[in-house]
Amino acid sequence: LLSQLESKRQSTAGVSLDEEMANMIRFQHAYNAAARYITTIDEAIEVIVNRMGLVGR
Repeated sequence: LLSQLESKRQSTAGVSLDEEMANMIRFQHAYNAAARYITTIDEAIEVIVNRMGLVGR
């Protein structure tokens, strides 16, 4: 009975903990991918700037 009541309460609350956890994991993966992308671009810009500096000397 208690389990049924808890299930009913969660279904009417409108928040699925499983769905929220899945979303959080998906957002974390997206954040990590964006961070890797920014790091790659930053490294590429650093290489370009350093090579341009050597050409001008």
